[in-house]
Amino acid sequence: MNVVIPPKRRDRKTSFKKLVSYVSTREENRHSEAVVKPDGVYPPSGEEYVATPGFGQLVDYVGRKRVAPKTQIVSISPEGIQRVLCGEVLCETNCFSLDTAAAEMNMTAMQNPRCKDAVYHFILSWQQDEDPTPDAIFASVRYSLQSLGMKEHQYVAAIHRDTDNVHCHISANRVHPTTFRAQNMWNDADTLQKCCRVLERDLGFKVDNGSWHMDEYGDLHRTHHDMPSAPRGAARREIFSDRESLYGYAVREVRQGISLACEQSRLDWPWLHKLLYTRGLGLREQHGGLAVYDLFNPDGVSVKASDVHPAISLPAMTHRCGGFQAAPPVCNPDRLEDGMLGMYNNYLPQLHVRDQDIRRERREARAIAREILRARFEAYRAGWEKPDLRVRARFQQISSHCIVMKAHVRDTVRDPLLRKLMYRVAEFEKMKAMAELRLQLREERSALSDAGLSRPLSWKRWVEKEALRGDVAALSQLRGWAYRQKRRARQQKNDWPEPNAVIHYEPGEDAPTFITREHETRLLHDGTVSYLLDGKPAVTDFGDRVEVYAAPDSQADRFNNDLAAELTAWRSGDNAVVKGERTAANRVLYSGVIRNLTKHDGHVFTVSDRQQMAIVRATQDNLRNGEVKTDPRQAESAQRDDLNVRSKRDFPRP
Repeated sequence: MNVVIPPKRRDRKTSFKKLVSYVSTREENRHSEAVVKPDGVYPPSGEEYVATPGFGQLVDYVGRKRVAPKTQIVSISPEGIQRVLCGEVLCETNCFSLDTAAAEMNMTAMQNPRCKDAVYHFILSWQQDEDPTPDAIFASVRYSLQSLGMKEHQYVAAIHRDTDNVHCHISANRVHPTTFRAQNMWNDADTLQKCCRVLERDLGFKVDNGSWHMDEYGDLHRTHHDMPSAPRGAARREIFSDRESLYGYAVREVRQGISLACEQSRLDWPWLHKLLYTRGLGLREQHGGLAVYDLFNPDGVSVKASDVHPAISLPAMTHRCGGFQAAPPVCNPDRLEDGMLGMYNNYLPQLHVRDQDIRRERREARAIAREILRARFEAYRAGWEKPDLRVRARFQQISSHCIVMKAHVRDTVRDPLLRKLMYRVAEFEKMKAMAELRLQLREERSALSDAGLSRPLSWKRWVEKEALRGDVAALSQLRGWAYRQKRRARQQKNDWPEPNAVIHYEPGEDAPTFITREHETRLLHDGTVSYLLDGKPAVTDFGDRVEVYAAPDSQADRFNNDLAAELTAWRSGDNAVVKGERTAANRVLYSGVIRNLTKHDGHVFTVSDRQQMAIVRATQDNLRNGEVKTDPRQAESAQRDDLNVRSKRDFPRP
């Protein structure tokens, strides 16, 4: 068994309300599930259960108390200790009752104003394969309280069996009910650890790890660890960021080898440098001692050598092997045939620390499974044979049947005219049978094609078929392809800069590719058309939207807006909306106005937003009333390159 003491607030004002609220709602609810109340806990009309602050909320949690729970007194001892069954949780208390325990504790705690936080909470937990009886659990609770000097203090203990480990929550009042003195809880963790060792011996529980251990004579001794604990910074990195620290990597890679070398008396400076180098690590003198660092990032964080293993500290290595010796070269320049020392592994700070060895084994197993899957596919392709529909034999069978019919007519019919007529009937039957056979063969070929049997399956189709059969390697391959597509999509998304204005269209509306003097047109494999200006994306047509990016000067910005307006004019404009920065969107709308006034080819720049379209019409009316001469179009379609001419504009630009 073992003990857990939950941490409390440092200002001695532990908020059990927040703690209980967090613990009671730790199970996440799915958004698709309806929120309902448990059966049998509906409060009466107009009434609502409110937990008593402080002890009340803690007692509610350890007793799994909810709205109006059903309690049943199981037994009462002569000392006044009650056992109460609250729902499915068995509780024990030395108060008058479980319902008034919180109020009694609060009233007792109020008698000592100097004690700012009278609540004491700890948990006794047993190993997963243990199932202690309630008598043994509550006996352990009373012994623990007695060891803490709280034998006569008020307490509530509750047994929880809703997890893998049976455990018991104990909430006790530090203030004595008669003397009103607060119990000093100094060194309570060591006291409870000693209690666990004694209870393991007396009650027959399995021996667990802890800060104290009991020898064969029944004496308690503090547990000494041969290896130092992890540095605080490394532990925080692995806990909070789930990234492997340099300390964790060094311990995982070299600690066991160093221990084995110490046992075999093989530890010296060259051997240690060689071991560290093969793992991508180095050893140097630093701040009067030795430090282990990453060879690929020497200026980064380093770890004390004694934290990795006590045997490679500077005093230990000096006593064993003499003064510090620098790392020897990894190759012999005089004899190149000796080769060089290889580096088998290196520290990768971006890797997760969780289940590293398991993930490595799974990754290797997936690679082997996929190789086997590919070999199976190659064997399938090598042994594939096209289904034989016996086309030639079936046609020959019809022809043979016609020949037999003619021979029978020739032997049985003597009249030449009738014989000729019977020959025509046989030919007609032959043609009819062949036509029916062609239709049947067409259906058979279609069925084979639908089933994927008319030709060998491609690699992807074969993997999909195997995945439907439940092949784990095929499922893994499909998920790998999906992950690669997502990663490629993220990379393509990062390739484009942040747009100033975006014009959204209805799905399925496409515009032709345009060629202008100012832009370089580039067509991507996925149908995206990118218009570059000085080698950088200026306007991009994704089909369902057009993005306009920032330009280095006003002239380039005008070219980009005019091109975006031209791409919009060649669409219907039913669901066209210009979004983005206000000034950038206004410049696109103004370019659309210029396009409508200067080009009359049946395509009109329109948008679906009423406010934006009102701005376009008002601007057109103002410019048209100014009697300004119109110019040819700025951007021409790729289908009409002969009209690709740009002339100076007389319209004012914003």
